[in-house]
Amino acid sequence: MDTSRDSRGARLLSAPSGVLPYYLTLELAAVMLPVILPGRAVTGQDWVWFVALLAAAVTQAELSVQVERMRRFFSNNPHVNMTSVWLFAGALLLPLSIACALAALTYAHLWLRIWRVVPSVRLYRAVCSAATAALSVVAAQSALSLPLGSVSIVLSGVAYMLVNLVLVVIGFRLHNPSRTVVSLTGSLADHLLETTTLCLGGVTAVLLIEHPAMILLVLLPVVLLPRGDLSRQLHMTSGHDAKTGVLTAGEWQRRASAELAQASQPYGVLMIDVDFFKRINDTHGHLAGDAVLRAVASTIADEVRKGDLVGRFGGEEFVVLLPATSQDHSMSVAERIRHAVTLLEVTHSGTVVRDISVSVGVAVHSDSGASLDDVLAVADQAMYRAKKQGRNKVCAAVRARGGRDPSRGSVAALPP
Repeated sequence: MDTSRDSRGARLLSAPSGVLPYYLTLELAAVMLPVILPGRAVTGQDWVWFVALLAAAVTQAELSVQVERMRRFFSNNPHVNMTSVWLFAGALLLPLSIACALAALTYAHLWLRIWRVVPSVRLYRAVCSAATAALSVVAAQSALSLPLGSVSIVLSGVAYMLVNLVLVVIGFRLHNPSRTVVSLTGSLADHLLETTTLCLGGVTAVLLIEHPAMILLVLLPVVLLPRGDLSRQLHMTSGHDAKTGVLTAGEWQRRASAELAQASQPYGVLMIDVDFFKRINDTHGHLAGDAVLRAVASTIADEVRKGDLVGRFGGEEFVVLLPATSQDHSMSVAERIRHAVTLLEVTHSGTVVRDISVSVGVAVHSDSGASLDDVLAVADQAMYRAKKQGRNKVCAAVRARGGRDPSRGSVAALPP
């Protein structure tokens, strides 16, 4: 994984406080540790392995230029590239000094051939990613030196992965404290891909020792793996809002309708609107407003269950489907979301946005209607009632005598 993707396009001097000192510390450590840590002398065989691994890394990158550019463009989480195959093999075989040099040269080639033409990928982030990779190599070699036989190889891979992950998480957190856990650490699929690259790195090290020419066979899976991951990213992106990462209105409607078609238990629906959002845009700018939307979307996703559906309804409105949830429980979830949003402080390019709040309307299928549109209409009207009562409130659908819900209005149509 690496940190070179900056989804906000921020430059180093305008990045949040703490980013510059952190990056400089990483880069200094990546330069100094290979010099001051003890290591064996470089032999002629080491140089042969070094050249073979660098050639393999360059060849793999050249064969994957377009795919890697697209993966980088669509990636908002810590990005998993295939360099770990070659860098981990180098950590297992090479002296520390040239193993770190391999990381530096590999990342320099990635910048020159792939990353510099991708919007919002900054050079300073690429340099930090190279430093992170070098420090992961240092950690891998430190674990490898433990007198545990073959177990030390496994621990070396674990050390490489953990150090890389921790350093990346810190970098992402400094840039955007409101990011979700998954967007900081990566998804399960990301971790499985990273683990696969380390396993291939171990295989590459063995092949270099026993049958050097056979590392050509490793190139094919390393070139194909990113293509499968890109397909996964494109599938995820197609149904998710590019600005906030939650489901688009259309995808949310499709999934929610499918859920309700087979519902045998009550389903809660929350309509959530960011209060005074125009004021936020007018005061802090539209980019800060976008950052607020992302933070609110992340907060909503953090406060609901994994199987709940969170979508962007349009503008500054969000909608949530809560399967198998009563009205009391739906109210509890809505109140938890409302409270969590009030605690947000969103930082963007040196500007801090505080006092963020939401108004939430709650309705339950099928008490509030038989169709999804009916329930949305009820939740929408309840949300407007919350706004009329002063905002930063949660209101539920209220039934009058005779069973009719007085909050019912015209059907709330989803945006296209």
